[in-house]
Amino acid sequence: MILKKLRLFIPLFLYVSFIGGCGASNTKYSKCLEEGDCTHQLNVKRFSGDIPISPDSKFWNSQEGPQKSAIELGPQLITNPQWPNPSVKQVLVSVARTENQIAVRLEWQDDSVDNGVKQSKLYTDQAAIMFPLNSNKEVPPITMGTEGFPVNIWQWKAVRQVTADSAARDSASSISPVEDLNAEGFSTLTRQDEQSVSGKGLRMDKGWQVVFKRNLTNTDEHDVQFDGSTPMAVALWNGGNRETNGQKGLAGWILLQFGEGAG
Repeated sequence: MILKKLRLFIPLFLYVSFIGGCGASNTKYSKCLEEGDCTHQLNVKRFSGDIPISPDSKFWNSQEGPQKSAIELGPQLITNPQWPNPSVKQVLVSVARTENQIAVRLEWQDDSVDNGVKQSKLYTDQAAIMFPLNSNKEVPPITMGTEGFPVNIWQWKAVRQVTADSAARDSASSISPVEDLNAEGFSTLTRQDEQSVSGKGLRMDKGWQVVFKRNLTNTDEHDVQFDGSTPMAVALWNGGNRETNGQKGLAGWILLQFGEGAG
């Protein structure tokens, strides 16, 4: 499968904001591409049926499935402590939707397994994707939003995956390894009372594969509503490199382009 290389602008602190277009869904946020504030565009293909939550499903790995796009991750140079040399430099991103679902799959290389089983739970492998919450305003700064410009963050942690897998084996309860969060800037991360996102992570020989999945729209005012094209940011943490909080690899806003109808 051909991997499409996506270009990031360096330094990342240049990703500040852009004006989001209103109007029809296929023109939402079009200015982010015109003004160069989005790194690239990913066309979100529409499928039928239920999107598999397992990252190793044939759906995600066949030529007929969603395209895998290689996205470079850069340093976090916006706030202290800065992180100029994250260990994870690239992530493969696939996005799919149906009539009522959306799912994002991330895949990246990481030689160490940091899931809290044999090491501190503080430095766990993690992945997060972030979306602007208010589509009728300017897109927030990449710094987890700012006051008056909130973001919706879906965060997966390897340590939570261990807990979720254990609960599934014991049939004790259903626990998601993904948390549905909000923020309006650094140090404002808040867990939502109502958790709407599901997900699953799998450890491969030399890395991780993670799927995030949710309904396109719902009635939760704290959740992003996918009623048209939407910017998305990506962040990864390598626990083995003692990465946590702002110490991470970061990709700026990428436009998820929703076309008309199927495809």
